[in-house]
Amino acid sequence: MSRRIDRAARRREIVEAHLRLIAREGMQAATTRALTAELGVARGALWHYFSSFDELLSETFQLVFERTNARIEARVADHAGVAGLLAMLDEILPGGKTTHDEAFVVVSFWGRVPSNPELAVRQADVVDSWRRGMLARTAAAAAAGELRSESPQAEIVDTLLVLGTGGQIEHVLGTPQGDGARLRRLAAQMLEPWLTESGRAAAAEFGPASAAGQG
Repeated sequence: MSRRIDRAARRREIVEAHLRLIAREGMQAATTRALTAELGVARGALWHYFSSFDELLSETFQLVFERTNARIEARVADHAGVAGLLAMLDEILPGGKTTHDEAFVVVSFWGRVPSNPELAVRQADVVDSWRRGMLARTAAAAAAGELRSESPQAEIVDTLLVLGTGGQIEHVLGTPQGDGARLRRLAAQMLEPWLTESGRAAAAEFGPASAAGQG
């Protein structure tokens, strides 16, 4: 039992070092050589815990997902409806340093999918989880009278998710369309036609513009 616990802890340490290296040096510099130097171990020791670089990248992606979800839970704990929906999106779209670093991890992960389609399953799980969370918040917004009764809730959520995914890619590519503030304005403009007066008030009080200060 103790050996399994030690192995899990060591894997986690490697994954955290990988994410730390990406954040500090960028994805291209996060090579096997750089990672083993970061950890102070030999190359062979690294691959004792992971069967391939894709497995390591997949686990790093999972760590990003867990941390994003933790931030989402903390921010939406006391907010439902439109405020909760926008706060959730705020933690997905790139903005401050944290989401900037995470965008480089997830886009690199997506780049490996064509050569390893099994990695797509993990992305599908992430999107499904976020979609369910957003749908719950749009339903709460409709029930609270923050969204117009005819609002296409599923289509709103799917559009926000596509904006989140595409926004991360554009951000990594360094295009104007990947600017965090611009992405948040697009999200607000897409949602605007479906908001009631109370929905607009909720969006103004706790909307995606707050992301600019992420650490």
